[in-house]
Amino acid sequence: MVKSLILCSVSVSLLLLFQLFSICDNAKNTKLVPALYIFGDSTVDAGNNNNLSTTARAISLPYGIDFNHTATGRFTNGLTVPDYFARFLGLPFAPPYMNLSELERRTTTTGLNFASASSGILPETGSFTGSPLTLDNQTDLFKITAKTLDVQNIKVHLAKSIFFISVGSNDYIMNYRNIASKMNKLFSPDYFAKFLAEELVKRLKKLYLIGARKFVVTGLGPVGCIPAIAKSTPHEGDCAESFNQALLSYNKELFMKLSKLQSQLYGSFFVHTDTFKFLHELKENKEKYGEARLASSSVIILPVPQTHFCSSITGITDTQNACWDGKHDPCAVRDRYIYFDSAHPSQITNSIFAGRCFSESSICTPMNVMQLVSA
Repeated sequence: MVKSLILCSVSVSLLLLFQLFSICDNAKNTKLVPALYIFGDSTVDAGNNNNLSTTARAISLPYGIDFNHTATGRFTNGLTVPDYFARFLGLPFAPPYMNLSELERRTTTTGLNFASASSGILPETGSFTGSPLTLDNQTDLFKITAKTLDVQNIKVHLAKSIFFISVGSNDYIMNYRNIASKMNKLFSPDYFAKFLAEELVKRLKKLYLIGARKFVVTGLGPVGCIPAIAKSTPHEGDCAESFNQALLSYNKELFMKLSKLQSQLYGSFFVHTDTFKFLHELKENKEKYGEARLASSSVIILPVPQTHFCSSITGITDTQNACWDGKHDPCAVRDRYIYFDSAHPSQITNSIFAGRCFSESSICTPMNVMQLVSA
């Protein structure tokens, strides 16, 4: 249980600022859905890998430097996107499944986090880091949970809950684009994109058969722009565009397959997040998000403190470098950076994305998360 206030300051336009004030009011009020269930990789891992035999861990500072100065296992300086979603939905943060006892797993009815850093859609992805929870492992653990969860009507509980899935980048970084992988020898980029999207669809169908109905599925961001790739891959310009083009093919396939899937699976709703578009906009139009403006918003109140406040920041100013290079002290003002480390977004990036996806439909289609709640 986190015992202190976490301040989440978001640099945004006036419209988004107004929206976020409305959203964040709910952090201490109405519970909009029964639960939030999370699956995926290091973008949403909240500490599962802390208890697994893998080198992919975020177990020491500066990870968590803005999360009560505690390294929880999140691969960022503070909160992740589903952390914000949980607060917007009136829920506590979904605890990592591997950190709980059997009793806690049965009695935690507001959501669980199954995500595992370095995992991918394909079972072999991430295996060189040790033994993370594959996406198949995660869905299997959820199936066990659904059978034992202490709720009155499990069918209704699952149908009204939200399932957040953020996965796929590692299938390119650690698998397809890895020179030691057989995948890039067997598949063309377009064929691999289709294959990978279809493999994810198979896992989504498994969740549907267990009882899931409301899904938020993230598209892949411009991985060719993350510092780890951009600084190690020969290219012209700011990003490795050949890398990005491969991911755009996957995003196109995923969007089409999710639309088709919703028409096939009765009572299902799929929200697709255009993470690529979002990060590109953030990179190219950072002034839109409040540079040189007051940026107070999104104050999330956790138990204990009796006071809360907002702060002001100057806005995102660095779109290419990581706040923390893994060797030296992190930057002093984390909210000026899109990326916290060489591969993961900062808390400010997560907060802007979550606010937009929750309340508007430009990057989350065909509906935003608030509309998904009412669907």
